[in-house]
Order: sequence, then C-alpha cells, then structure tokens
Amino acid sequence: MKLFEPIQIGHLKINNRIAFAPTHMGQGTNRGEVNDQVLCHYSARAKGGTGLIIVQGTGITGKYAFTMGRRIVCLGDYYRPGLKDLAEAIHFTGAKAVVQVVLGQGAQALFRHPRRDLVAPSEISTGIYEEGLPKALRKIGNIQGEKARALTVQEIEELIEGAVQASRIIKEAGFHGVELHGAHGYLLAEFVSPLYNKRQDEYGGSFEKRLTLPLRLIEGIRKEVGDRFLIGYRMSGDEHVEGGLDLEESVKVAMSLEKAGIDFVHLSSGCYQALEWLFPDKEGVMLPESKAFKSVLNIPVICPNIHDPRTAERALDEGLADMVSLSRALIADPEWPLKAQEEDSMISTAVYSATHVLKQSWLRMSLFAVPKIQK
Repeated sequence: MKLFEPIQIGHLKINNRIAFAPTHMGQGTNRGEVNDQVLCHYSARAKGGTGLIIVQGTGITGKYAFTMGRRIVCLGDYYRPGLKDLAEAIHFTGAKAVVQVVLGQGAQALFRHPRRDLVAPSEISTGIYEEGLPKALRKIGNIQGEKARALTVQEIEELIEGAVQASRIIKEAGFHGVELHGAHGYLLAEFVSPLYNKRQDEYGGSFEKRLTLPLRLIEGIRKEVGDRFLIGYRMSGDEHVEGGLDLEESVKVAMSLEKAGIDFVHLSSGCYQALEWLFPDKEGVMLPESKAFKSVLNIPVICPNIHDPRTAERALDEGLADMVSLSRALIADPEWPLKAQEEDSMISTAVYSATHVLKQSWLRMSLFAVPKIQK
C-alpha cells in the first residue's frame, strides 16, 4: 500500500504518508503550557502508527483576541521544557513532529477581549452565517463580529519576530519543523486574501504585496533555523466566499511560497464564513483542490478530510496528494494507522461510524466551548 510507503519532506524521511492534522483540543493549562494530558494525547497517536504529527496551533503572542481556550502557546523560553517533553514523547515511537505556528485569529476572533484588541490587516468585520454552516451547527444561526482595527506596521513586524523566535524555541525543543497557519481565514490568511486585506502599504494593495507577510515570515524563520528545519504552510485551497481567494489564485500563492523555500503545503478549505468547507459532511471533497496544487508544485502536498484508508490509498495512487492528514479518525481511534495496515486498508465499521458521531460534538467544542479538564 502506498499509504505506508515512506516519504521525504525536505531533509526528513517520514515512515508513512499519514499525518495527524493540527487540532485544538483545549487540553493545555491556563497559561498555555504542555501538561500530562497533552503528552498522552499526542503520544497515543504516535504510538498508533501516525508518521507525522502536526501539533495543534500554537500561539506566539497574548496581545490579541482569540476565542479558543487552553491552547498551547510559545511566548518565550519559559515554554521550551514543556515543548521538549512533547517532542520526546512523540519521537519515542518513531513518529516525526512539527508544530503549527499561529500568528492570531484575526477578525475571526469576532469580539474584543477586555484586555486584548480585535485586530486584522484592515478595519474590517466578519461573521459566521447560517448559509455557510455545516449541518451540525445550523442551529447556531448568524453571528456578526465586531469591527477589527488594522494592525500597524510595527505590530506586524513584532509578529514576524515572535514567529521567528518561537520557531527557534521549537527547534531547540527537538521538533523537526513548523507549519505556518495560513488557512481558515485566520490572521495570516487574512493578509493574503483580497476579501480581508484592504491595505495600501507594503503589506497590501496588490497580489505581490499581500504576500509580503508570509514571505517575510519564511525568510526570517529560515535564517534563524537553517535549511534542515522544515517550514510548511497550511492554506485554504479556496475560501469559498465572494471576494476571497479562489482556487486559481491560491495555487499562485503556493507557487510563490515554494520559491521562497517552504518544504510542504498542507491544504484545507474555506473560512468562518464558509465553515461547511472546514468540516465537510463527506470525505474527499478537498481532493480536487489538492490535485490542482499537486499538478504545479514540486514539494509534497498534504490533503485533509480523509476518514477511510481506501479513500487515502486512492488519493495517493491517483496522484491527488502526497500525504493525507486525519483529525476526527485519529481522535476516534489513535490506532487507525496500525489497524488500516493490519486489515489491508479496511477499517472497522465501528471506528468509521465513530468518526461521524464524534463530528457533531467536536464541531461544537472546537468553536464555542472549552472542555473541562479533570485534575
């Protein structure tokens, strides 16, 4: 099975073509530290046979509004010991690991925090709208966010420096790389998208200037961590909203990022205005977007929205992706890779059904609730 063949990403050889997609679980401490629950969560997926673990979105600043609680952060050297423990726990069973770095949630944080500004590339607002919600969330209805203020150039430069220093700490902790979160309409994605970026300075105004932030991030991180440390980029293949990035322009973005030196592209789709594309009702709906990227890129393309190993094998065999990433399937069963391999690409009906049962509760938890942590 091609799913279990090794793959080379940059200087790193990964045992198979299965990745654990970065998924917020609300398991960190109130200060964003790695704790035993985080260690157990990731080590279980590594032990279960996943080749590449992409650790959930990790914040680099506490200055701006963000809706998800108990997330992991890397705000300085204080967080290195916990991240080192996490890297060691993942690597113990042979899995490789990178950390997703998040500049911020941008306007999609929706509301100001008493101590944190709501910020975006421009003075804009956004929301969550019923027509763009998956079935599991339709009862939420419309949520209109407040107007965000535009970041200053100095604040943007501070974010770049924060991402560079976080990448250094992540490397020193023993991880193999970072993945920049440029998908889902989050802050970095907003700088690239014409829907959100209305600036008329060096960080916006034309296609090339909208790429200034990601290109400077890649340049700064590469200079800090060297050539053997992976830099990946997650992006929405299509934002699926009028005035946003479409597939054709997203592919052009990816080509520019490849020239700048990224090692892989990890796809997603949609934004908060089109949440049904982040959480599709059926698997494999992102494969056509993945095919468009793979047809022009010379670096590995990772495609999510996979639950069944037969779908994964087909995607790889037909050249639609180089790797697949899973979230719900691996939350439902950390041993999904081992079982898929042992059962000749057939996963049990019980486990497959569990991913769909889990979907509805996971959607609600990830967007609007923080699970209670038992001490």
